[in-house]
Amino acid sequence: MKNWMMVGLLASTMLIGCSARVKVAAQVKTPEPAPQQEPAVEEPKEGEAIALPDQIEFELDQARIKQTPKTLSTLQQLADLMKSHPRITKLRIEGHTDDTGSTEHNAKLSTARAKAVAKWLEQHDVPATRLTTAGYGASRPLESNASALGRAKNRRTEYYVEELDGARVPADGDGAAKTKVAAGTAGGGGKSAN
Repeated sequence: MKNWMMVGLLASTMLIGCSARVKVAAQVKTPEPAPQQEPAVEEPKEGEAIALPDQIEFELDQARIKQTPKTLSTLQQLADLMKSHPRITKLRIEGHTDDTGSTEHNAKLSTARAKAVAKWLEQHDVPATRLTTAGYGASRPLESNASALGRAKNRRTEYYVEELDGARVPADGDGAAKTKVAAGTAGGGGKSAN
């Protein structure tokens, strides 16, 4: 009987030993993957357009930015673009309207809307020294103002790189910088109508 106890003790010791080995083997840690590096942000190139997905919407006949998720997301993308491209030392924000209303009213409204976008960007950590604004009223239409769709496309904000690394970007025949960063129109019935 003593022999059987010895065999049983030996067998249980072997089983425990096997179990311990399996347990140790199960605790072997796999090496952690190397931290992923974020892809390098490409610097802007002259003439390169960077499109925003949507247009910034304004309240009807006002320079107050609509607080919709789409508009706020578009503004945030513009702010992120400026933060990730420090070479853009001056961004020109242009406001445009359709031809509804007087020339003077549209000039003031388009200027006020461009300034509203600049103010929002300043409040979201884009230095005011990197921004400039211009309002063109209805003087630079993209489409005919004869239809509702054309008027909606003419109500827009556009963004141009005016300086890279402190040097002015060459202008085209209209005096506009060649490097258009983004543009959009108020589609779907012209939500940012004059």
